Amino acid sequence: MKKLSLVFGIMVLMMAGSGRSKTPALDDPLLKADFGSESVSGGTNAVTALGNGRLTVGVSPWSELIYFRWPRPSFYDHLRYITITYGLLSGLNPKDVRYSDDAPGIDWMRYGRPYERYPGLGAKGGIYFKDGSLSWFGDPSWQSSRAYEPDWGPVLCTKLENQKSKVSACQWVDWEYDLLVQQFTLNSETAEKFFYYGTFDPYDGFGPLWGEPDPKDAGFATIYLPSKKLILYFYPKIKDKIQGAQALLSSLNKELTPEIIDQIYPEGGYFIAMALMPDPDGFQVGADFRGIKTRKSDPPAASEDAKDGALSGSKVFLGKADAGFQKNIATREFKITVLISAGGSAKEAVGLIDQARFLGEDLLWKKVIADWQKLVKRVKLPEQATLEEKRVARRNILNLFIGRDRESGAIVASSSRQPAYHFDWPRDGSFYDLSLDLAGFSEIAFSHLDFYRRAQRKEEKDSSILWLLGGKSISYSPKGHWYSNIYTDGSPGKLKVIPVEIDETALLLWDLWRHEQFVPVSERAQYQKQFREMLILGADALLEYVDVKNGWTKKVFEDDNYMPSATLHGASSVLAGLASAIDLGTRWGVEPEKVAKWRQAAVSLRNGMLKRINDDKTLEAGGWRGIQWSLFPAPLFESYDDPSAKKLIQKLAKQVEEEAMKKRPGFAYLGEKVFILAIATQNQPEYKPLLEKALKILINEVPMPGTDCFGEVTLWINLPGKDKPVAQQRTSIPHLWTGTTAYLSVIAFYQPEKFLSQIPPIPE
Repeated sequence: MKKLSLVFGIMVLMMAGSGRSKTPALDDPLLKADFGSESVSGGTNAVTALGNGRLTVGVSPWSELIYFRWPRPSFYDHLRYITITYGLLSGLNPKDVRYSDDAPGIDWMRYGRPYERYPGLGAKGGIYFKDGSLSWFGDPSWQSSRAYEPDWGPVLCTKLENQKSKVSACQWVDWEYDLLVQQFTLNSETAEKFFYYGTFDPYDGFGPLWGEPDPKDAGFATIYLPSKKLILYFYPKIKDKIQGAQALLSSLNKELTPEIIDQIYPEGGYFIAMALMPDPDGFQVGADFRGIKTRKSDPPAASEDAKDGALSGSKVFLGKADAGFQKNIATREFKITVLISAGGSAKEAVGLIDQARFLGEDLLWKKVIADWQKLVKRVKLPEQATLEEKRVARRNILNLFIGRDRESGAIVASSSRQPAYHFDWPRDGSFYDLSLDLAGFSEIAFSHLDFYRRAQRKEEKDSSILWLLGGKSISYSPKGHWYSNIYTDGSPGKLKVIPVEIDETALLLWDLWRHEQFVPVSERAQYQKQFREMLILGADALLEYVDVKNGWTKKVFEDDNYMPSATLHGASSVLAGLASAIDLGTRWGVEPEKVAKWRQAAVSLRNGMLKRINDDKTLEAGGWRGIQWSLFPAPLFESYDDPSAKKLIQKLAKQVEEEAMKKRPGFAYLGEKVFILAIATQNQPEYKPLLEKALKILINEVPMPGTDCFGEVTLWINLPGKDKPVAQQRTSIPHLWTGTTAYLSVIAFYQPEKFLSQIPPIPE
């Protein structure tokens, strides 16, 4: 859970926003909290992400690019695109950041296009027609649909249609090279020219903690290279940018090449190369004017320059640029390919374009399909699952590889920039690893766990003002815990202010315990040696927050909350973590005195939970996931036939029924509820009809049409021409945890027995 409301407790940071908005009627606290993420940090204008573990690209419903991140899934962002935010206070009463009834087109209403701070940013294609009109892809006139080709593949093909034209845009990121390929096919009687532009602004910073990500110092220079017929945006690794600009300007008296640019900036940097295939008929390197003060002498932005049907041919601009290409259309059906690469030097980025031109788009297509198929063949799915269930489940396992850092093994919560979820959250990660193990990728789960081993905190002391909200001293010991979220290189993420998240520490101990089952017996001694310290540090850290006398947790931070609390959410996760530690510690030869303390805390906590579980107040204040986590993975009950377990099952079933059957305006994490309900009721056939209906809706109605991706939030919306509400995805699309719970739901529905071995032994 990434509830940005945590900062509301820090009064010095509070600020208000303004703009067009609506206040949705949200009575579900979880839904409201997640909905607030977009209100505070902006809406996600994406249907999916494309990537290879280094280069990550966000794609809108209309084929626009809305983020372009390289060289890691967490950093850096090199494309200027901003959706509106309403300030930190808006999280207390979230405002809608998307078009709905006020949308100028049905497609904008269907997908809830976010309000944009400066419309026109990003990277996109467009058509200039014979009547002198220009329509960019993403304009309200276009209606869209999409599908992967093949349905398990990495190539996203978007179909756009308006009264004048039909367009197919097939986009993919090469699995081996940091290259985005976009193949456009235009079919129109009246199309005269194709344009493509991008507001790339390479950068090596992280931007603001909250709000709109628009750093003023992003973007250094953009140049058209005639010898290569491409545009190069770049940001060199130099301290003195003024001196660096002067060095470039003094070299403009000669034709620049990648080699000369690298001589000027031998330190390298961040280079984005953009080209057409075949070569363009025109180009323009202009000034990005949106929200920026420009000079009369600045060359016009390519997106503006194209309005008269011809680009002016300016070659250089220093600063944030809006640059693009023109291609004349000679036939009714016309194909053009846009190539965009990323590299650490001009030579590297341009070299990828040269290589792509040499190979050609057909070979590039075949290559990425072959690379992707190696992953696809490994995904384990129940034979009895329907084709739709297999497709959606498979897609959401494969999405983990787009969010996975190839170098470190970390996996982000989502690739989205707005809201900023491009970090690894250990809570999410523990369930990613469960999914990866069940899907047949145990080596990937292992590398993820090893990332957590390296990222575990070892320092004895730290401080956080958030402790004051719980009436405690700001000093604490972070040893054995993890930062709330983590950049994929292991450094603390943007929620560093949260001192401890007790559920994350606990769930990683559970993750460590259950993954051992998937480690070959011959390698388990090494596994024990490698992770023994992580186990001991984590379990000892949990002890500090268990009230052994009262059989409950002490007030501490749970699931991104800004205020310490002690709910069933924290208790259930800590029970799972300590029970896992006891079993591992006993078998791994941990000092008996330590294991005895873990056991004492776990037994006390379990007994306390069993006493409180029948108290309705405990359940009502159970935290975000207290009910479902008490059923799985916590070893709370001897049997799901226990009357107390049945009470939780009934409450969980009611939530599933209300959310799936559209009795609520929306929901968050329906998949998690479905898969845990399937586990808990495998011997209670009376729940089978509900599970069948809920799974069908989760798979066939909820995902983003054509990409099978999920957001953290789903709203049921009424759409003109539809006789029943349709699902609209919101907040960090694709949200990888929500997606993996869809996979887990399919597995749990057909093979619930697989999960019983993933519950640690009851502590006694």
